[in-house]
Amino acid sequence: MGEAKRKRANQKSRAAELEDRFRSLGIDFGRPGFYDTPEFLAQERLDPRLLEAYAEWVLVRPRGADENAKIREIVPRLADIVNSRLRRHDWIGGCVAITGMVSRMLDRMGIWNVAFKGSATITNVETAETRHFAIVDESQGAGYQTGHMWLAVPPFDIVDMTLRFQHWQQDPFQEAIQPVLLAESTEVVQPRLEDLVAPDLRRRYRDPDLHNKKLPDQKRFGRIFPARRFTAGDCEFRLVPSGVSMTDVPLEQINVHGSRGAPAIEIWREDVAPAFGLGADPE
Repeated sequence: MGEAKRKRANQKSRAAELEDRFRSLGIDFGRPGFYDTPEFLAQERLDPRLLEAYAEWVLVRPRGADENAKIREIVPRLADIVNSRLRRHDWIGGCVAITGMVSRMLDRMGIWNVAFKGSATITNVETAETRHFAIVDESQGAGYQTGHMWLAVPPFDIVDMTLRFQHWQQDPFQEAIQPVLLAESTEVVQPRLEDLVAPDLRRRYRDPDLHNKKLPDQKRFGRIFPARRFTAGDCEFRLVPSGVSMTDVPLEQINVHGSRGAPAIEIWREDVAPAFGLGADPE
């Protein structure tokens, strides 16, 4: 059996296992976003890792050619709409809100997706310069999170609309990063110390095992959700998931005050719903 056939067989088997598990728990897994149904939440209180099962289901569930074609048509269009808002509002450092917003929008559009939090390493392939948004870093204060967030929207392994709009502090390196990153068929890689730990901390501690000490669950998690490498434009990207991070509020409550950017529901009603011929509010 070839590697591709073996991978499909393994995914089919794992999908069946997850379906059986959800059924046994009384969880309806038929629609995107079922992770916040009462049945799921009740079981998640007993098993905090149940959200990982949701994420894995998103990645391994069977999809046909028609579904893949639909996703490949919708996701780039949605990304362009969101990107126009980021530029319009000069919306910097909003990866948590924006990733949650896009995830909820995709749920409403019937498209399966999962949000990851973790680390991003970017290398300019021409200059070999690197930049890092590491999950192991010093906090910048209240309201900030370390690392980065992005989506997997199969068949896209990576959907990232915010990396260029992180806090770059006028670093010219930012200009090499494409505003929207969409990647299929990425390469699975092993995470390195420099992927997971910020440069200042690496220099301070000089401990080659620091990432394992700071992230004791990383190896287990990475066996299920591996690190991925891809290139786009002048850059190589290594994204290392360290956790599943689905938003726990509905679209109407994401960035509701709009102190930076705009409320998610405004973007849905004014931009997304009209573009796709959808109702302004869910049925």
